[in-house]
Amino acid sequence: MKLVSLKFCLLFLTLAWLALLITGCALMREGAVLGLGKYTETNTVNKLPSIPVSQDAMQVEIVFVERPVTDPLLGSALWNEVDEIGAIQLTDQEKLNQNGLRVGHVSSVPPMALQTLLGLKSHFGGIKKEEESLLLSGRRLMLRSGVPTDIQTSELFDKCTLNLITDDDEEPLEVKEFEQARCVFRVKAHKMQDGWARLEFTPEVHYGAQQLRRTATNIGWQLENRQNTSPLYNQKFEVTLNVGEMAIITATDDVPANSAGRLFFRGEGSKEDIQKILVVRLANMSKMDVTRSK
Repeated sequence: MKLVSLKFCLLFLTLAWLALLITGCALMREGAVLGLGKYTETNTVNKLPSIPVSQDAMQVEIVFVERPVTDPLLGSALWNEVDEIGAIQLTDQEKLNQNGLRVGHVSSVPPMALQTLLGLKSHFGGIKKEEESLLLSGRRLMLRSGVPTDIQTSELFDKCTLNLITDDDEEPLEVKEFEQARCVFRVKAHKMQDGWARLEFTPEVHYGAQQLRRTATNIGWQLENRQNTSPLYNQKFEVTLNVGEMAIITATDDVPANSAGRLFFRGEGSKEDIQKILVVRLANMSKMDVTRSK
């Protein structure tokens, strides 16, 4: 009798253990579905759908190159192969040159001088080893048509003076003083047609302390944490690019002191003999088929 009872107890314990094992496996699988485990068959359940790219989106690459002002690559070796006349309107070009700014247009196959500049990754002629930080650097942006972005070209100036030559007969020279200032291009890309965009550049000086300020945007006035802004509207220009083409902007060879070209593309102190070149390339444009409802 005792032997039968013992066999019955063993059978009961075995069945209970099997029931617990099966239930535990089920719970483990349910936990994976709820994101509590790593069950591979159900990992895709919680993935979010990808965000679609806007139909008017444009991909723009922004690259800075820094070179000694005496580098021959900044002179005729580069500019003999760059289109300055067709880049912008002649009147705009004259105003920019008077204020020490130079703008050019480059095809999708850049000249050898620019290829050399864009390909620099280590030492280059005339630069000491301790100055190897002067290397090619850049970033890639996805812009919507008409939505501005800021490209800062200068370091922060504690104090600076801007002598701006204007087309005003009564006041041909405008002198401005700034503190805690940095030089910025506000850029808007406007989609014209497939493969073509018009890039609008407005030089600005941002100065003063950062604080909440009322700012005009595409959706109305908004509060943004930013500095005061002094736009140089008479130095505004536009460049039309096809995909792969580039706009290059820098200072003129004989850039005057306290000019826009000097502040935007030359340094001060230990970097006053270094010149920057800003290269903006239209890398790609969004092409999406729109599904129309019937």
